[in-house]
Amino acid sequence: MNYGIQRYNRGVAKSMTARQVEIMAFGQAIELLKNAKDHKARIHALSMNQKLWSAVLREVAIENNGMSDILRNDLLKLAVWATRYCVRAMLHDISLKPLISINSDILDGLRETPPTEGLETPTFPSVASSSFKLTSA
Repeated sequence: MNYGIQRYNRGVAKSMTARQVEIMAFGQAIELLKNAKDHKARIHALSMNQKLWSAVLREVAIENNGMSDILRNDLLKLAVWATRYCVRAMLHDISLKPLISINSDILDGLRETPPTEGLETPTFPSVASSSFKLTSA
């Protein structure tokens, strides 16, 4: 069953824009962090959040990725901070609110209308109504 779900999720992700996938990933990471009520759920949420921010680190490491130097540097700093905070939160019982806040800020930025001229901005599905799931490898 898990294999089928993973195959379905890959298909859903392929039909979405990169921005839509990013919105879904950050939305799901926020939900996991908010709902981490026990130790197992907390470790899972932090692990998934760390994987998400590691993906951001990989993306900003690409020289010609279309991001301005200022944006790349800011995202690099946030990603390093977030991955380190995830490790600290796994080892110590510290609040997850700073991670939720940073992820929410990023999500809000992703949802803003991109600066385009003459192009229609696509509407994005709600994170809560989506079947897309961030899964571990």
